[in-house]
Amino acid sequence: MKLFRPLLFFILLTTAADASTIGYGPAARLMSRCEAVLHQEKCRLGLEDALTDPEKTGLIGVEFSPLTTSQGHLPDKQASARPAMADVVAEYLRRAGVGEGDWVAMNASASFPGFILASLCAVESMGAKAQVVFSYGASMYGGTDPEFTFPVMLDLLNREGLLSTRLAAVAPGGAGDRMAETLLEDPRPTVDLLLASRSEERIDAPTVAEAIRRRLEIFDDTPQPLKCFISCGGPIVALGTTEAVLELPHGLITRFEPIPKDPERGLLFDFLDREIPVLHLLFVRGICDDFGIPYESGAGR
Repeated sequence: MKLFRPLLFFILLTTAADASTIGYGPAARLMSRCEAVLHQEKCRLGLEDALTDPEKTGLIGVEFSPLTTSQGHLPDKQASARPAMADVVAEYLRRAGVGEGDWVAMNASASFPGFILASLCAVESMGAKAQVVFSYGASMYGGTDPEFTFPVMLDLLNREGLLSTRLAAVAPGGAGDRMAETLLEDPRPTVDLLLASRSEERIDAPTVAEAIRRRLEIFDDTPQPLKCFISCGGPIVALGTTEAVLELPHGLITRFEPIPKDPERGLLFDFLDREIPVLHLLFVRGICDDFGIPYESGAGR
């Protein structure tokens, strides 16, 4: 397949002045409070691992579980879980034109609980609202603890009064958005139990195109038009199946050409085709470099 050669217009990046405030804003402070609660609960459950989560975020999962769908890099998961990431997302959202009372759509795989929490803290600290669809499949060290998945974390943070966002729907995730491939045992018994335990709508579509279509319907079911789309991690429903995704930059993207026409092109391209800005939260090191956030564990907390 021939690679797409895009023309990128107006990709908004950070400046040194912006970077000087990252980590000290209301979004970062909220994320820090949330992490303290999550870490305490993880310790209570006997799931805390000081070696993989030295910064006590409560957001780092085990390497292997029935929810582990692919390889993952531990430093990526640790860096994405730093509270400063919430200020980064807030800055991206401001540059995308999001303000108080606005609605954003958010598709989140379990691969990066840090990015999910950072996004929710950013949205809520700005007075905005999020329509969120979550999927359980995760790469190594992501949301891989079946006993403490991100929906359970969010329930806890809601009860504690730290966040108010609720999930709109949950899905299996992973290959084909159906957990068709994993690194260990058959994941479906575990995933089916997790899905059955939730009250949110369950998306379990037979094809990737259908899984994308249903998400778009859910995202469009908001009181106001969406101002931005946030993609956390790299699920197939967000990235699609075309090679155009290889040309996407990280962070905030406001325009991209050429946009593929394939029905499985992915949510990122669907929203760009609508001229709605997207946040592509996957390349952790690049985001850290842009905003001056230390990438290595143990620094900058």
